[in-house]
Amino acid sequence: MEIRAAQSSEREEVIELLGRWYNDRGEFFARYNQNDPTFRDALCLVARDGGRLVSTVQIFDRAINLEGQSVPMGGIGSVFTLKEYRHKRVASALMRLSVETMIREGFEVSLLFAERLTFYNQFGWREVERNFSILAGAASLDVPDRFVVDSFETERDLFEVAAIHREYSGRFNVTAVRDDSAWRANLKFAGNQPLHPGEGSEEYFVVCRDGAQIAAYARVTRFHGVSMVMEYGYVAGGIGIDAMLATFKYLGQSAAGVPVTVKRVGDHKRAALLHSASKPNDPSVLVTHTAHDPALERALGDAGCPVAHHVDNNYMWRVLAPDKLARRFAMAPEAAAAHAIEIFADTRSVFWTADRF
Repeated sequence: MEIRAAQSSEREEVIELLGRWYNDRGEFFARYNQNDPTFRDALCLVARDGGRLVSTVQIFDRAINLEGQSVPMGGIGSVFTLKEYRHKRVASALMRLSVETMIREGFEVSLLFAERLTFYNQFGWREVERNFSILAGAASLDVPDRFVVDSFETERDLFEVAAIHREYSGRFNVTAVRDDSAWRANLKFAGNQPLHPGEGSEEYFVVCRDGAQIAAYARVTRFHGVSMVMEYGYVAGGIGIDAMLATFKYLGQSAAGVPVTVKRVGDHKRAALLHSASKPNDPSVLVTHTAHDPALERALGDAGCPVAHHVDNNYMWRVLAPDKLARRFAMAPEAAAAHAIEIFADTRSVFWTADRF
């Protein structure tokens, strides 16, 4: 059994292997392979038994904000083993190699999403709680009527939206750091769900305008049968919060299938993601992240949409380089590692679903 990094000649074989996972993971992996500028074969680990690949794991090269610093993060995903090779320590060997690889490649922390918590615990990952927010009354929000919701267009809107992301998301720990290249790549695979081959992810992206200015934005997908606002942002000040509320109201009305009263321009065909006419009894709530932003939560409650929280603990972190974090945080390595875990678990931190791998 060979346990090693993939060779470039094996890329299609890896995609074929992952295609056996619910018959769609191959397409997902191919989109990252082709569109992620940080993808490299050294971060795609495989197990080969004789003439075929039997297991794989990918390390996703990302950076996150920790106390104002951009920290290299290795995301673990696309973990798959053929059924006949499970419970034979093949995946365990790959996980040990993944840790060695991430340390060698300079990653300081690692994130994964999992249900098999005890499996990953043995390799150093720890589950921490985070809150998803449920907005059941978004359609009835009381908001000013000055705002106009438009469909996002990359070349026209990305500069403004990226600036909002830097300012808004940059205020919070654990958010992913994106340059222009990372933004454009993220637009092609956010949400993990392809709409059609070669068309990118199944995502509905809207901006909220106050006159000529974009004051807020939101990115939505259908996630486990509900409408997930997987990222948003707004400009500083009261105008920004009001624009965010108007955006949530529009999305809430679209999800509920009721008449939309928020002004709209642009192409909104993808709003169908939020509500299925053929399944009118599907949940019409919006699910998102708001716990990191108490001011927004207060504004939502004051405007008629109290926020409910749902705890999720399938969110796992590992510190890879405590010595490097020690220098960043100016504390001893053990204390720095503990401090990082505290940051990951803090309700004031947020990792957007749009950055999930």
